[in-house]
Amino acid sequence: MPDTAQKLSKTAVRNQILKLVDRMPEEMQAKLLKFLQAKLPRRIRGNLVVEKRADFRRDCLVSLEYRIDGRSFEGFILDISAFGVFIESDGKFPVEKRVQLSFSLPGYTAQLNLGGKIVWSGSQGFGVKFNSLARNQVKMIRAFSEQEASVYTIVS
Repeated sequence: MPDTAQKLSKTAVRNQILKLVDRMPEEMQAKLLKFLQAKLPRRIRGNLVVEKRADFRRDCLVSLEYRIDGRSFEGFILDISAFGVFIESDGKFPVEKRVQLSFSLPGYTAQLNLGGKIVWSGSQGFGVKFNSLARNQVKMIRAFSEQEASVYTIVS
């Protein structure tokens, strides 16, 4: 009996999601599709989710400076793994463009100066795949990525 109730609840949830999506304008549906494709795992086996990325990825807000074609920019890293970062940006940059990044991770004093290339670009930012990293850089980024996110209370 619990399986039937669970299936009904899954069906009810699915139907409600479909109704909401049907009411969205096409532009919003396209944005939702892109978001879900970027965030969801590639495949699911049984109850085990197989993540499409090979390394832990951590949502964050880390300020950085970056250079593309000799031009300097400031921005924020919104997520990071040992393979790359997502950088928030209003500007669109071409895929395959080389980029130099400079940032420090919270809790670490070392400044990371890394090279990479843009592997995708969208309306809210772009993804950078790092060039080969030194062992200590991989270790630092993985340690940061695997940490539980800290929640801070802002005292005014």
